[in-house]
Amino acid sequence: MKPVHTPAAESGIHETHLSFTLQHWCLWQSEETPLTDHWPGGEVLPYNGGSADVGFLPMMQSRRLSPLARAACAVAHHCRQQSGDMPSVFFSCHGESQYYFEMLDGIAAREDVSPSRFSLCVHNAIAGLSSLHSTSFQPYVSLSGGTEGLFAAFLEAAGLLLEAPQVLVVCYEQPLPEAYRAYLATSKTTWALAMVLSRAGNFGHQLRLTRKPGKGLSTTEDSSQSLVQAILENRRSSLCHLDRSVWQWSLDDV
Repeated sequence: MKPVHTPAAESGIHETHLSFTLQHWCLWQSEETPLTDHWPGGEVLPYNGGSADVGFLPMMQSRRLSPLARAACAVAHHCRQQSGDMPSVFFSCHGESQYYFEMLDGIAAREDVSPSRFSLCVHNAIAGLSSLHSTSFQPYVSLSGGTEGLFAAFLEAAGLLLEAPQVLVVCYEQPLPEAYRAYLATSKTTWALAMVLSRAGNFGHQLRLTRKPGKGLSTTEDSSQSLVQAILENRRSSLCHLDRSVWQWSLDDV
């Protein structure tokens, strides 16, 4: 599937249109979710005392996972169980922020850095662990988003769908350490969302996204957290202002 670029009326500004079929989704977050109506075609995993259930893994593997990694691996596992193996895109703005902040704090105090802790906090660590645990031989990409935030994952998925019938998109965040919160929008909970996307027009709900250039309109709201809330409240459309763009998305009935 190839993004479509369309000139905006009377301005010469180009828009980017992305369309997917949402085959399945899975969500977990570290607070109890009211049993209300949510998006169709997916599941909200049990709260499980604030720690995602990774009982499908051997104890030696699960004990090494951080709370964020447990969440991401859990939702990815459930989607692969539903739809099989496929290429994947993993996205997080800040990744294992609790781990690397502890490391930076230790370096400032002239303490030694743990090699194992370092290997588990690099940005592609969670994607690698998920691939390893699922014995996947499919390619994966790990993104931090940049100026496009969460929507960078959908741009990458559109590219992968040019060569694959379906793609797994896994997004995950956690609250930032206190030292960063005055400067950056941060998630209020630890959460992970996995989506199985295929080309537009297949059987299933259609997820459509439009990007328009924009400047100076960025809001303090975390766009990732906003999508999670939309799923839980069964809201089917929204508009998100970022530093350099405005994204509009909608989920349409079959």
